[in-house]
Amino acid sequence: MRYGSAAVVGSAVLAGACLVGCSSGGGVHRDAPTSGPVSSSVSDAPAAGPRVVVDGVVRPVENRVECVTAADMTFVNIGSDSDAIAATLAAGDNPTLQSLTLGVIDGHPVMYNSGHGAAEPTVTKSGQSYKISGTATAGLSTPATFELEFTCPARR
Repeated sequence: MRYGSAAVVGSAVLAGACLVGCSSGGGVHRDAPTSGPVSSSVSDAPAAGPRVVVDGVVRPVENRVECVTAADMTFVNIGSDSDAIAATLAAGDNPTLQSLTLGVIDGHPVMYNSGHGAAEPTVTKSGQSYKISGTATAGLSTPATFELEFTCPARR
């Protein structure tokens, strides 16, 4: 019982740290030195802005993209906090999508998580621009196709 409680608390702390690191608060904040390079970039996206399509419907989002790369992962927030669009990708020239949240549509959260039996989405990267397409889950089990295009701002 003690170990189960410790695992739950540890998981909650880790999840909270990930959310803080991916919030619109301006990047990664650490009190201790990191073991690898950390880069952060925040700015308004180019005039075209991010493009989000769910089940063939273009979803209007605020023209803002935030990307943070740390520990071989790229964390992306798109739009405003109320848009609630976030992605986690393995960093590098051939990234893979680890998780994706496309917000709440028609009262259902639309999400993708690798390793849950779903087909792996296609991820294309060219420079700082990404295109991700595949199938997410709306609610508990309804498939929802998606396309997500965005450009991370230049690193500072």
